[in-house]
Parts: sequence; structure tokens; C-alpha cells
Amino acid sequence: MDTLLSGITAEQVPTSRLNVNVLSVAGRSGPAVLFVHGNVSSSLFWQPTMLALPGSYRPLAIDLRGFGETDAEPVDATRGLRDFSDDLAAAIAALGLESVHLVGWSMGGGVVLQYLADRPATHKV
Repeated sequence: MDTLLSGITAEQVPTSRLNVNVLSVAGRSGPAVLFVHGNVSSSLFWQPTMLALPGSYRPLAIDLRGFGETDAEPVDATRGLRDFSDDLAAAIAALGLESVHLVGWSMGGGVVLQYLADRPATHKV
């Protein structure tokens, strides 16, 4: 991927549902902040924000299904945003994130809210 800013790396992460593309900032650790893009966008949208995040955080950005470099699996529209939010849950599990700050923009905000609504006991909000 030649559209990555300096300091950003991309990784294909296999999950229980599909392979997702995840961007990160090389060498960062600490509390994870997972960014979820909006419609007609991708994880690339979040790169400047990821680089601007204080160094004590671990910024990550995911491509939702059918966007960026994530598998283009079909979406069941009768489930609303649940295919995306279930994919988000699978990615969080595959990345081993026991604690995560979630940031969503536009449709990504809806995906984050659906994820949290379906898993009320999983995370503090």
C-alpha cells in the first residue's frame, strides 16, 4: 500500500469472520485507540489523527468489510450495521484487545454504537 504516511504500518489480521486490514503506528504501545472509518472511506482517513495521538497511546485503524484492504464479504442489509459491528468484535478479539477506546466517524460511529449496544457487559463506556 503506497498511500501510507511515514510511521504508519498496515497488517492483514485474520479473524473468525474475515481478514481485516489494520493500520498502526510503528513502535507504539499503551492503551489501544481503535478508529473506525465512515462510508465511502477507509482506515487511511485516520492516519493524521493516529500520528497526532499522544505517544502514550497505541493507535489502530480498521478497514471495514468491503473497504480498503479488508475482504469484500457481502453485507446482509437486514441486519443493519451488525455485519460491520460483528467484524469489529472479531478484530478486537483477534488483536487481543482486552481494553480499547473506540472512535467512530459517520457510519463508523454507528458501527461502534451497534457494537456496544450488542455487548453491554463487554466494555466500560
